[in-house]
Amino acid sequence: MYDNVLIVDDEPIIRNGLKSFIDWAEQGLALAGDCANGLEALELLRSRPIDILITDIKMPVMDGLELTRHALEINPLMKVVLISSYNEFEYVREGMKHGAVDYLLKPTLEAGELIAVLGRCKEMLQKNRRQAVQKQQFDEQLTLLERRRSEQEIIRLLASSQSEASLFDIFGKQKESYLCAFVVSDGLNEWQERYGNLHISMMYEDMQAIFYEQFQHGSAPILTGEGIFMIYPYEKDAEAALESFKARVAAELSTSISIGYCIVKETDWVEIGLRRSRSAEKRRFFEGTGKLFAWEQPLNEHEDEQEAEEMNMHAMVEWIRAESSIKTIIDRFVAKWAKGDLAPELVRREAYELLSAYAYLNGNSKALSDFREHIWRCETVVQLEAALRHLFVEMEHPSRLRLNDKGHGGQLITKAIEYIKLHYRDELTLQEVADTIHVSKSYFSNLFKKQSGQNFIDYLIDLRLHEAKRMLVQNEYKIYEVAEKSGFNDVKYFSKLFKKMTQMTPVEYREKHQQ
Repeated sequence: MYDNVLIVDDEPIIRNGLKSFIDWAEQGLALAGDCANGLEALELLRSRPIDILITDIKMPVMDGLELTRHALEINPLMKVVLISSYNEFEYVREGMKHGAVDYLLKPTLEAGELIAVLGRCKEMLQKNRRQAVQKQQFDEQLTLLERRRSEQEIIRLLASSQSEASLFDIFGKQKESYLCAFVVSDGLNEWQERYGNLHISMMYEDMQAIFYEQFQHGSAPILTGEGIFMIYPYEKDAEAALESFKARVAAELSTSISIGYCIVKETDWVEIGLRRSRSAEKRRFFEGTGKLFAWEQPLNEHEDEQEAEEMNMHAMVEWIRAESSIKTIIDRFVAKWAKGDLAPELVRREAYELLSAYAYLNGNSKALSDFREHIWRCETVVQLEAALRHLFVEMEHPSRLRLNDKGHGGQLITKAIEYIKLHYRDELTLQEVADTIHVSKSYFSNLFKKQSGQNFIDYLIDLRLHEAKRMLVQNEYKIYEVAEKSGFNDVKYFSKLFKKMTQMTPVEYREKHQQ
């Protein structure tokens, strides 16, 4: 990168002489222009970046000393070299006092002398830049540490009985109002099924990093198993900032998120911000995913109060007995749930009670434990309706699911594990393995966990990591080949996951085990 030089002298012959005196590009410099007086030079300095200023001391309109003062106000890191036809030591002393680097006499000036002074200017500029970078890095680390401290403090307060702490207590005086936002990833269950819980944790950490890049102040603690709680000083166009954050997450992480948010005062408790933003996000269940949801003041005094009542199982049994069509029953319940009078948790519970009532009437209660997780994983009313219709169909064919005998279940999982071990390097899915042992995906998922003590995807990742470690120690393959041959198609994802699991990069692991 070339440093820009400006020459200022009221004598044209001097300006032209200096311009042709040395090979500027060879010295790593670029001539940005030349001016006849200080005022003209000052206008140019304000319009473009100048690194080195070479100026005569005595000039009409504005002399070199006044120009030096103004120039260093514009750019304190600029290097100024004074030139004159005379030994004007009083002027030189004044110029040095204002920040000039050196002083050169025109009558005796030689190319080597000018090159030496410019070289010193370049070294000083490079040192200043290194110091500026180091300071910026230090400031960024300091800011990040402060944000981490705030995160831990927020998590501690929310987890303890001391939740009566205000935002002012945590952040000090920044703004009178704060925006609190509760962020959840859409389709979380699918992500967990495909990539495991570790991937979810890494994804939320990446979202947190995006928050810290976009928002200069505030904190974003990750609430394990829930989502991210973002808090930052309120500014105008709050929705636009959240939409921008949502778009960045979609572009950089290839995932959709839903955000509930509210505006609170600096004197409000942290717990209030979380409760209201989380309450706003719950509207996702009724209105769909991938949206922003602003908290709205409820009509009743108590925010958690429900206006509608759940129907108990006994009433459902009677209703099912009186109604011949299962489709009609589901339609009525879905219409009731879509009104949004019940909280999502209560809707899911009522859906499970409905399923329980139907199972009770059909003598198929053994299958309910397998269905419970299916219901609880639904993120929206639309998903819940689809799941209910599917589960009712499955309950009409109970022979598919009566595999709860422990001995037989163990044999099924043994057969499944044999298949997994043969195909774990491929794009293996839960559905594919379930098909090989001729059971439904949901039944296989629950049975696998009961028999092996871990989720299918976690077991699959363990197999792949074990194979990757074996190949790394052998040192026969490059890192991207290890990733491919152990079942990880994306080498970047493999490296990140490997470090998360082993606290070492693949290269560090290889070097350690070869020593």
